[in-house]
Amino acid sequence: MSNEVTFGDFAALSRRRGWTLPFLSERFRGTIEQPAELFGRVLQGQYAAVAIPFDSVLAFYRQELAFHRDTAKRERLCACGCGAPVFDRKKWASAACRKRSQRMPTRTAFSASLSS
Repeated sequence: MSNEVTFGDFAALSRRRGWTLPFLSERFRGTIEQPAELFGRVLQGQYAAVAIPFDSVLAFYRQELAFHRDTAKRERLCACGCGAPVFDRKKWASAACRKRSQRMPTRTAFSASLSS
């Protein structure tokens, strides 16, 4: 793994983990100067090739990346097929996913035998 983490790498992980600008700003308040400005630019994806220079952000990224790789093997995904993780006893990630599943045509044994 390279020592360099770009804005694009961090933005991709933040989308997968569901991190928001307020969450990241609060997490790094006092650690780096003006975290809202930095993470606003990171999450926009405008400067995707720029390397992140802050050691605290790099350490957080590597820790979360390792955690994400460990849990990605075990996590359950939404039943609608969107790929979002679901927790506890839930089957869908959101109400929109549930509605999407309801609107999908169901295949029964009878309809499968007609199409063959």
